[in-house]
Amino acid sequence: MMKERVIASIKRGEVVILPLEHSYVYACDAFSLAAVNRLHQLRNDPEGVAAQVIIGKVETLAGLAQGLTPAVKDLAREFWPGMLTLKLPQNQSLNWDLGDGGALNEFAVRVPNRSETLEVLNETGPLAIASATFAGGNPVTLAPISSEMESIDIGELEAGPLSTVVAADGENLTIVRVGAVTFEELKKVASAIELASE
Repeated sequence: MMKERVIASIKRGEVVILPLEHSYVYACDAFSLAAVNRLHQLRNDPEGVAAQVIIGKVETLAGLAQGLTPAVKDLAREFWPGMLTLKLPQNQSLNWDLGDGGALNEFAVRVPNRSETLEVLNETGPLAIASATFAGGNPVTLAPISSEMESIDIGELEAGPLSTVVAADGENLTIVRVGAVTFEELKKVASAIELASE
């Protein structure tokens, strides 16, 4: 029943707690402005910070991002579900605000490799997420106890690396942060990918 309660909460526009590979996150309907605002309030985020987005399958990406190049699609197919975050230009017809007032014109997205969360995503559609801690805090491996929020608590999560972040700008692919997926692994799939210059 835990999953059903969480899905119902999300559909009511509430924030929930979900497990990813190595941390728990706050999550809510990415298209609910009130819910996204609440998520940022819980974390005490400074203004202009955008939540990340998680989706349940690669195919969802086509409706959210624009200008998807073959290389981006190849990376998504190869490393999703998994620890690769893509920063992509958002589809201009989307009616959402992830916390940046739409100023960034891009969003960070991935498909997490956690079956419980994927089951929720397949019922809810795209979710906005942020680590279930205060802004700047370390990843949380135990589900926070909350009487106000539904959660999927699967016990302590194994600590692990952050996701690797790749930004796409037209045909250019830049590794913004090296994490769980290595430069070498990415290069095999998208040979033109480069590391961001400091």
